[in-house]
Formats: sequence, C-alpha cells, structure tokens
Amino acid sequence: MTVALLSRLVDNQMFYNQHRSLFYIREENVLMGPSPELTYWMTQRGSDLIFMLQSLKCQHTYTAFVADVASKTLHQLVSTNQFLHFHAKHVRELTELYDRLFIRIQKLFQKQSIDKAMLSLLFQQHYGHLRDFLIRTNGQAMFAKYAESEYTFWIPCEEYTPELQAELLGLDMARMQEPVLDIGCGSEARLVFYLRSHGFKAYGTDRLAKTEGCVTQGDWLETTFEESQWDTIISHMEFTNHFIHHHLKADGNIYEYAHKYMEILRAIQQGGSFIYSPCLPFMEELLDARSSYQVEYIHSSTGYKATKITRLGS
Repeated sequence: MTVALLSRLVDNQMFYNQHRSLFYIREENVLMGPSPELTYWMTQRGSDLIFMLQSLKCQHTYTAFVADVASKTLHQLVSTNQFLHFHAKHVRELTELYDRLFIRIQKLFQKQSIDKAMLSLLFQQHYGHLRDFLIRTNGQAMFAKYAESEYTFWIPCEEYTPELQAELLGLDMARMQEPVLDIGCGSEARLVFYLRSHGFKAYGTDRLAKTEGCVTQGDWLETTFEESQWDTIISHMEFTNHFIHHHLKADGNIYEYAHKYMEILRAIQQGGSFIYSPCLPFMEELLDARSSYQVEYIHSSTGYKATKITRLGS
C-alpha cells in the first residue's frame, strides 16, 4: 500500500457513488456502499490499510490527507448542486467527521477483522453522519427532492464562453473602468483571462478556483470586499443567482446575502459599477429610491436582461 494507492482508493470510492442519493432510503439504508476495490482492501488487506494510515501519522501528513478527503467530498457535492454552500467552519467540521471515521476503522481492526456485513454497517453509519452534516449546514428543504429517487439530479455550475458572458452582461469594452473583479469567476476564470487579454486589470474569485496570480479561491460570503476598492465588479449567473435561490428557499440565508450585496456595492468606487445577472428586482427597487446608486437594465439582442448599478458621487 502506498500513499498514491490510498488516494486512488478514495477517488474511486467517490466516483463509485457519485450518482446515488444520500437521501433515498430503502429498508433503513441508502443504496450506496463501498466499491468492490475498497471492499477487497478493507476485508482482505486491512492490515496494509491501517499500516498506511499509521505511517501518515508518523510522517505528520495524516492531517493533510484527511483534509484533502474532506475537500474532495465538498467539491463533489458542490459539483452536483451548485447551490450547496459551506462556510470555513463547515469544512473543518467535515474534516473532523472523516477523522473520526478513520479512527473508528483503526479501532475496529485492532479488535477484529472486518467482514462485508460490518463494512456495510460502517458505511451506512458514515452516510448517516454525512446526511446530518448536509441538513445542518444547508437546511432540510433543498434535500426533499433527493429523497424521491435513488439517483441524484444535477444542478451544475456551467462555465460559459467569455465572449457570451461579456455580451450578456453588456460589457462596454471601450468605456469599462478598471480594475475589474469577477465574483464567481468559475474554476477556469474564463472572463477574467479574456479581459486581461484585452488589456484590462481584471481579477477573479471563486470557491472552486485555485489561488494563482490574478485569481483567488474564496467564498463570497466569507470574503471581505473593501470599500471603494474596485471600479467595476461583474458576476454572471453566480452571486445573484444564489441570492435568488436563498430568497425563494424556505430556510434560505437571505439576510446574509442581502448584507453581502450591500457590501459589494460599497466596494465600488464613485462612478464605478456592479454589473450582474440575473437581476434582483426585490433589492433594486429599494436601491432606486436611494440617491447614492443608479439602477439601469441592459438588454441583449437575445432578450437577456442584466443589471448595472452605478455608485454616484456624494
């Protein structure tokens, strides 16, 4: 057993169950379980598996390994449903959940070997902990549909071509002020690099992106947008799309999103703009009555509508 093999076991296990729902329960169990490969290692080569976990601890890499497992799990969850949201404290909580799982596996092997029945029970209990974690962090309402089918339905976060995003947002390349920040730029930050290729000082942030150069990995609810920092802020089918989701959701996080929306507006310099889609009529009608902001709507040739909020001078 090597570290590479252990990581592959984890990846293959996630792939094995990726289309099945944690919330579809029949005869008190979810229709998920260990992959044949993991079953072999757990029931036939358990001592090798435990030795590797212990080696990771001796090499002081165990904590990083568990954190990576938690990170991969969150990435798979968010890739399945883009409206799932996790704070930094939730990442730590999930990491602790996996730590307890690995500790329990080690303790079981110290007492006895693990057969298929015990392995199945171990995983069913783990899936129960994951369900509790998801409900605790994202509420009960959004998982109701997932209890109706064995297989998950996907609400992915697609990355559009930068040209299409620029067109739908009505970006005026000749007049757009910089620096520019793309909130929810996507893992590939396509619009950011498109703007930079046209000479703009453009930056992006996204929870699925890797921090590199002009792009940072970050959760918009946990990111502090400093006042008067940006001339143009853009967000296509990201921040406001999630804002609407929470506005309509029975147990949505509407107040935190409203607070962050106003923080983003204050991050625009006087004369600068926040350009986004979809529109937020329930917020824009309030802004329209304030003298410090001007609300405009941009209509594309395809009938698509975006909002442009300009911060006026005092």
